[in-house]
Amino acid sequence: MRRTFLFLATAIATAACAHTPEPSNVWIDGVKFTSMGAGTGAFSSTLDGSTNAAAPYTIRVHITEGGKIAPHTHPDPRVITVVDGEVCYGFGAIFDPDGCKLYPEGSYFIVPANAPHYGFGKTGEAVYQESGVGPSGFIPVPGAAQ
Repeated sequence: MRRTFLFLATAIATAACAHTPEPSNVWIDGVKFTSMGAGTGAFSSTLDGSTNAAAPYTIRVHITEGGKIAPHTHPDPRVITVVDGEVCYGFGAIFDPDGCKLYPEGSYFIVPANAPHYGFGKTGEAVYQESGVGPSGFIPVPGAAQ
């Protein structure tokens, strides 16, 4: 009996981990997103505060499968938390879909101030949040290759 229970528990846990989670609409429903550029497949919304003020802010980003955020910088450091799906984030002035690192749901990382970086919906849709202290901005890397 105990052996059967352990087998079933292991089988259920394995099956639960074997699928790729689909992004949940709870993170995007009711949020007023704006495009981060025509045809990019990336959208953002300021949830709290303002990037124009000398105060904390939080931005939510929704990136679709294949969506791209071109190389850019921010004048302030940002803490990024992946809340749904998996985002591919890379550092450098050139967009490289094979040079970015996959960050799964629940992970977080810090983007230093003035560090060129980019985002990619490599494995599917993803939703993540960026928090920082303004004033801030989105500064495209001049001549960044995509």
